[in-house]
Amino acid sequence: MVRELERWQAERDAQRASPCECLVVRVTPDLGERIALSGEKVLIEEIFPETGDVMCNSVNAGWNQDPTHVIRFPLNGYCRLNSVQVLERLFQKGFSIKASCGGGVDSSQFSEYVLCRDLRHSPSITSTPIRIKQEPLD
Repeated sequence: MVRELERWQAERDAQRASPCECLVVRVTPDLGERIALSGEKVLIEEIFPETGDVMCNSVNAGWNQDPTHVIRFPLNGYCRLNSVQVLERLFQKGFSIKASCGGGVDSSQFSEYVLCRDLRHSPSITSTPIRIKQEPLD
């Protein structure tokens, strides 16, 4: 009976979702390209250390309403990265895209990406960097 209970517990544990860290990247093409991040402040500072001072000192900003998380933090307002470079950095830190969506009308379009990094298996840093193919725009 004890073995059966242990087997049942192991099956139940295997079915649970593994703990992960998540970020949402929102890209809008207004006046160039605007990139906004939503997620835990500590996680964003780990991946984009150039944002550390801004996160601490911007108390009354619209994106800074919670002590631990930010909503639509304007990333490329504080560091010079485009959306491809942002996604590459996240991939190199062990994140993968779990979901994406996009929408809008004429001059107001957006794309959002939900990226997660599994905590159960520590992210493996590959010796070969992941590269996203960039094609020139006409």
